[in-house]
Amino acid sequence: MKKTRVSAGISLAICIASAALLLVWLFTFPSFFRWFYFDYHMLDQTALSAQKAVQTVVRCFYFSAPFAAAALGMLISLLVNILRGRVFVAPNVAFLRWVSWCCWAVFIPCFAFGLRYLPLMIIAFAMGVVGTLLRVVKNIMQAAVALQEENSLTV
Repeated sequence: MKKTRVSAGISLAICIASAALLLVWLFTFPSFFRWFYFDYHMLDQTALSAQKAVQTVVRCFYFSAPFAAAALGMLISLLVNILRGRVFVAPNVAFLRWVSWCCWAVFIPCFAFGLRYLPLMIIAFAMGVVGTLLRVVKNIMQAAVALQEENSLTV
């Protein structure tokens, strides 16, 4: 149980740090990405294709950010429940369900914008896989909750 608490605590810290980074990026992402894309890679800023790539990635980020924020919020709630010892409960199943839907909601803009800027297809594929894996884990968790409820009713 102690290893679970430590692992959940580390995961919670990572989720909180990711949420903080997302909040910072909401205000700085366009300038950050331009710096990364042009200055870091020493590309020509006047190239039309490079400008379109930056615009495409920035638009994809802003379409996806609300779903990423929602997923992080639900993951934080899930981890808080785990730290409180409430693992196999119905709210955790709902959190996993919604996080998987958020992954699929990020898949859609990444796939659509990936048609214009191919590297976004990698993110789309990853979100589709993660969303599917979370659905499997949600189904396992849902079965465990049902089994635990059944066992608690047995005297």
